[in-house]
Amino acid sequence: MEINKLDIFTIFILSVIFFSIATWNLGSSQVPLNNWITNENTDFFIDLGKSERVETVYFLIKNTSNSQIHVYTGSPGNWNSSGTIDVQFSYYSWTDGLTLDTESQYIGFDVNSDFMEIAELAVLDSSDQKMAITSISSENSSNVNLSYLIDEQNLVQLPITYMGETFFDEIYFVRTAENYLKFQHPFEWTHPPLGKLIIASGIAIFGFNPFGWRIMGVVFATLMIPLIYFIGKELFRTWIGGFSAAFLLTFDFMHFTLARMATVDTYVIFFSIASQLFFLIYLKKLLKNGWKKTSTKPLFFAILFFAFGFSTKWIAIYGFAAQILILFVIRLKEVLKIKELNLSNKLNEFFEHPFAKILEFLLIAVLVYFLTYIPDILAGRTILNVFDLQGGMYNYHSTLNATHAFSSAWWSWPLILKPVWLYVSYLPLSVKSTITLLGNPAVWWVGFSLIILATERAFRKKSFECTFIVAFFFIHWIPYILISRITFLYHFYINVPLLCLASAYFLSKYWSTKWGKILSIVYFSIVVILFGYFYAIISGTPAPISWTDSLKWLPGWTF
Repeated sequence: MEINKLDIFTIFILSVIFFSIATWNLGSSQVPLNNWITNENTDFFIDLGKSERVETVYFLIKNTSNSQIHVYTGSPGNWNSSGTIDVQFSYYSWTDGLTLDTESQYIGFDVNSDFMEIAELAVLDSSDQKMAITSISSENSSNVNLSYLIDEQNLVQLPITYMGETFFDEIYFVRTAENYLKFQHPFEWTHPPLGKLIIASGIAIFGFNPFGWRIMGVVFATLMIPLIYFIGKELFRTWIGGFSAAFLLTFDFMHFTLARMATVDTYVIFFSIASQLFFLIYLKKLLKNGWKKTSTKPLFFAILFFAFGFSTKWIAIYGFAAQILILFVIRLKEVLKIKELNLSNKLNEFFEHPFAKILEFLLIAVLVYFLTYIPDILAGRTILNVFDLQGGMYNYHSTLNATHAFSSAWWSWPLILKPVWLYVSYLPLSVKSTITLLGNPAVWWVGFSLIILATERAFRKKSFECTFIVAFFFIHWIPYILISRITFLYHFYINVPLLCLASAYFLSKYWSTKWGKILSIVYFSIVVILFGYFYAIISGTPAPISWTDSLKWLPGWTF
């Protein structure tokens, strides 16, 4: 693969565009960090300085078990109950606001919890403006750290949005990343450590804040753009092939939304694409030069990146299975043609190339996998615990019996029938900040249609490019037929680059014609227009509810 100045320029422009859009309003870089901690039931009250109309009370919960906060108005020694805030499991997120709608100078609180860690509280007036708190104290206890509840009021950003708190599965991964940084026992153990360690690196560099725990996702998602460009260029041997694949991934909704979340999906997809790229390089040289004359260095890197992906999330195994299957079929066809060898010699010949090398590389992959558990060992796990944990992870995923309002079946994913509603915050003036996980219809619907066409070409015309794409696509997708636990649309993310490559194949094939160029430009325009059209609901940007409602194209689209 030859990379010229046009390739470098294209990659640079697309990467800058994506990185700029994805980092815009990614999250606050300064948030309350001083935490008040209690291990028992505690009461306290705040003084607003004078009697004022109080509308709503919020708490920023750093960490807690299921708890209750009883709220009172009146005055010390003469309290009237105003309601209760039920605090479910969360990690650095705001509680639902409790509406008081009353005149009072004092607001009392009774925390009913075995353990609670609160970063800050906020009181709003009837205009949804933050009210100044003069002091905080307790009638019945002497907790000297109560001041931590109101000492960073200047960092409280209202109205509340995703910019200042965790959402969806961030509550698990951010907590675990912080555990690793503090050499504590990791909270989330159902996936291998590498993705959480990458999140931790962002926190270590930029601090414990939403920007810090999300920025590495944007970096890795941006790096996917040159990777998919290189695959397109290597597969189709044209600039438009690389550009099309990279362009479509740049403006895909799921790629954008998951890049801006502190979850591990972005990292496993990055490693999977990198593995596919090196495997493609190896495969093309193999088909050209034969087994003995082909260097196995690209294959080593393909397996190394598989190891990184598997160390992030086990779903990386599907891509590795596709690679082994492709090599198996090629080698089997060749060995069966050797008529002078008996069965035993054919077996020896079969495993000589390249499977002996693959076994060597897999030993390195296993080493890489277990090296990612070093932080767990530093936090107190023994090596035996780490081995036992592997069985625990398998049992967790294989026996998980749960339901979720936004789960969906494998067959529905390419059609985007059930997006995942990740976050919502209702704001004044009929505005809301909402984040929904779905695919760009122009990328997914067109891409899936072209996957079907590519499958036909793979079988009928023996197209190498189509065979490569559909082999990875179906081996990544079909195993979900056998999975009984609940699944979500984001499990299809690993197939999105392949949808882009399927479209890039046909765009590259017909780009040289006049109508091919016209239709391609129209298609690219529609992809970008839809990205802008849906931007509010895939980014969390506050928008009128009437606007977000207008985007509900299908009955299952709830956000």
